[in-house]
Amino acid sequence: MIVFDYADNLRRTRSDLLDQMYILRAQSFFERRGWSVEVRDNKEIDRFDAMNPLYVLSVAPSGQLLASLRLLPTTGPHMLSDVFPETMTGARIIRHPLILESSRFCVDTAAANHYMSTGVNTVTGELLVGLFEIALKAAVVNVVSVYDLFVERILRRAGCRFNRLGEPFVYDGLRTVAGVFEVSQEAIDSIRQRSEIHGDVFAIAEDGSRFSIRA
Repeated sequence: MIVFDYADNLRRTRSDLLDQMYILRAQSFFERRGWSVEVRDNKEIDRFDAMNPLYVLSVAPSGQLLASLRLLPTTGPHMLSDVFPETMTGARIIRHPLILESSRFCVDTAAANHYMSTGVNTVTGELLVGLFEIALKAAVVNVVSVYDLFVERILRRAGCRFNRLGEPFVYDGLRTVAGVFEVSQEAIDSIRQRSEIHGDVFAIAEDGSRFSIRA
């Protein structure tokens, strides 16, 4: 199931999920993939986490975090503008109130061991469905993100609709690109079909509401 909220709210209500997310990020990015990220107390936390981002989390019924990503507005500081501008190949950095940046996408591959015939695991599909349904509900027109070519192949297999914003640039020995993603019901249906995901992916809040997004 998908749980999502702003960082400040999660610190008050579900700090356990935040801790799991930071630990999973350290394992995924530093230990497994060898990125040059800072890890303290087995947690990967960067300066963008202090900007009250919106976190999208895939959580098992047991409460175990399976996957996560972070959403930031492109109107302020974000990774594409401040960390990876070379991936734009000289083009103007995107800043728009209806375009969000997705970053820190990671999946607990040991726990998410159910894979579809496309090679995409169901947790990845669920997280992507959650991301784009949240964006569509909020009237977001595009999502931008930076990722290496290995992740790009996964996103294509998952049914995401996107285009590169520039040429690959090498960071930490990995060929890395920026992409702009379509936010539409058709894009969501494509991911659902590839991942064989049916029905509502969102957790129900205690007040009975499905989900809401703060303006």
